[in-house]
Amino acid sequence: MDLFDLGSYFSSYVPLKALSNSLIKCAVCAYAAKHLGRVKDSKAVVASFWTQQAGMEAWSTDVQVDWVLEGAKWYDKAISLLMEALQQEQGDTPSDSGVAECAGKELRFADGSRSGPAAKGPSRLSSDELLTATAILCVYEFLDSSGAGWARHLNGTKSILDITEVGLMPLEMPMTSGSFHSVRQPRKLSRARKAIFWNFARQDALAAFINECQTRLDTEDIQMWREAGLLIDNDGFVLRCNTIPNGEVGMETDMICNALIWIMSKLVNFIAAGDGLHPVPACYRPIDAQRDETPMKIGVSQQRLLERWTDIKLLLKIWFDGLPDIFRPCARIVPSTQTGIPYDSVFPRIWYSIPMCASCMQHYHTAKIVLLINRPHESTARRSNIAERLKSYRSIDAEIMYHCREICGIAIACPESSNRIHQIQPLYVAGQCLTDPRERRVVLDLMRNIEADLGWATEYRVQHLLKEWGWENNEVSYDP
Repeated sequence: MDLFDLGSYFSSYVPLKALSNSLIKCAVCAYAAKHLGRVKDSKAVVASFWTQQAGMEAWSTDVQVDWVLEGAKWYDKAISLLMEALQQEQGDTPSDSGVAECAGKELRFADGSRSGPAAKGPSRLSSDELLTATAILCVYEFLDSSGAGWARHLNGTKSILDITEVGLMPLEMPMTSGSFHSVRQPRKLSRARKAIFWNFARQDALAAFINECQTRLDTEDIQMWREAGLLIDNDGFVLRCNTIPNGEVGMETDMICNALIWIMSKLVNFIAAGDGLHPVPACYRPIDAQRDETPMKIGVSQQRLLERWTDIKLLLKIWFDGLPDIFRPCARIVPSTQTGIPYDSVFPRIWYSIPMCASCMQHYHTAKIVLLINRPHESTARRSNIAERLKSYRSIDAEIMYHCREICGIAIACPESSNRIHQIQPLYVAGQCLTDPRERRVVLDLMRNIEADLGWATEYRVQHLLKEWGWENNEVSYDP
């Protein structure tokens, strides 16, 4: 959760908060116990100098503990405390234990006033502790699935973010005519709130990509993203971080990575929308209904789609061109058969000096692949011969293969555990494009090792790849 946070909020501050906050304690224990249950008391030795597990990291074999069950018990306690906190502000009993159900309702205080910027007095829902616990519970659900439980917690987190004034709630201001219009006053988020927001934004983009729907956060709300720390100019482009004018301080490394998440969210929304526009913005529609509903078709032309695609391509290019040098590889070893290691014969090994930058670049290459694959066709009114079109298609294929091999090259360079968790979806995207059986087997091996070593679910993506390739499980082995 802290890979893209230089302040390390979740690992540095949350354990201390758990000492005095029961809700955070239960959420942390639930996640930790579930993780222990999934790794089965084992620990990966990748990128480690130790040959055996430390005694304090191993549970005594004399005592048998069902960690999955323990995690479920702590989870139930956390949900009960979360519901209690929500009910104290809500004043009624929610119909479901899901966070989204109770958080989605409009809260009212005891005096009948509505929640939001105009509400008076302190509110539990404005506390960073409540949002922290909700964010941890989202990760608890995502640890072994990407289904309804995870979606409900993400929906609940979004509702609580709205309610607790993260910068998403409008403030009504009087106009000269006597009527009112919505204006949001700019604000600076606390360290905790900013860490929670970006953790949610990352999961939101990931959920939208996996479920092929639109994001919960409104990518067009520039003020919200600026409040979260992005430097965006008046034209809607991220400021080049290596050439900030007038001696101004640019974005920190973690915020540069977060800017990519904003761009990728735009890309996911572009793909999910297709050639239809919905009359209601995605951020105000139930996420579970987005895939089943029929968008309003208003005749979006291929030229208009191509213009939108080009806008996102330009956003991504400006972001990439403005990267500082720390986002460049510090070492690269070309493929070789001399080591006897299957990985080394098909992919280069690519190292970055900062783990955060390595993971960020994997997602950049993923975005490039997804962008190229979803390029709208040019209008047939524009005359071009077959040779020109074939040349264009082949150049796209070559570029896609380059980005696939960059993703895999970073993955086999023994990255840290946090990097491996974040590379599941990039590896899945690369695997969909690779055709060489040797390369495919490396991707499957990398993904399955993540689940075996770290407990994070990857098998659902592995099975998707096997089905798309037309492979059986017994085909997943290296050639001699």
